[in-house]
Amino acid sequence: MLFDVTRCGGGAAAVVCLVFLSLVQTGCSLRCDFCYDIEDCSLGPDVPTVVCDEESVQLTNGSLASFIRPLRSSLPTLPNQYECVHVRATSVSGHVFLFVRGCVHRLDATPTRHFCSLPHAAFQGSLECVACSEGDRCNNIPLNDDDDDDDDGGSLSGASVQRSPVALMSFFSVLALCLRTLHGSDTSRRTVIMPFS
Repeated sequence: MLFDVTRCGGGAAAVVCLVFLSLVQTGCSLRCDFCYDIEDCSLGPDVPTVVCDEESVQLTNGSLASFIRPLRSSLPTLPNQYECVHVRATSVSGHVFLFVRGCVHRLDATPTRHFCSLPHAAFQGSLECVACSEGDRCNNIPLNDDDDDDDDGGSLSGASVQRSPVALMSFFSVLALCLRTLHGSDTSRRTVIMPFS
């Protein structure tokens, strides 16, 4: 179903905007896969899970601190907001020497700073890093049995993977509309059609 938001009054657009933004998960009660080795992390839907809290963050950070050194210090984070992470480091010989899924604090909102951009120990091989908060168990990343296939387009190093691009696009479209409505800019020249399902 398509909804033309330009035909709504400013008040209706603001209500739609507030309702949509209130439905976006902020990571406050996020459930993540929680594992520390290849055997446990390879269980697919049977991987243990945890609701993110301070204890699960400390356990995850402790498992990753020797590889991602900034986790040893105090990073600027958002209070009581979390992300699920998936970190897998594989040597050039194919040996997975680090595999962790768990919870971390969401880093303070700077445009270039996200979990997967934190510096890590130098090694030769590939690094998969996924940080997400768009839904429970978003860090349950399917594993390839044969890592040489490269069906997934290669390493995810330094990337925060968005598993729902349509939802993200809708979010930013609504956010842009809200900002335009709140700042009183003239939208009569533009037609914005947004998908809603």
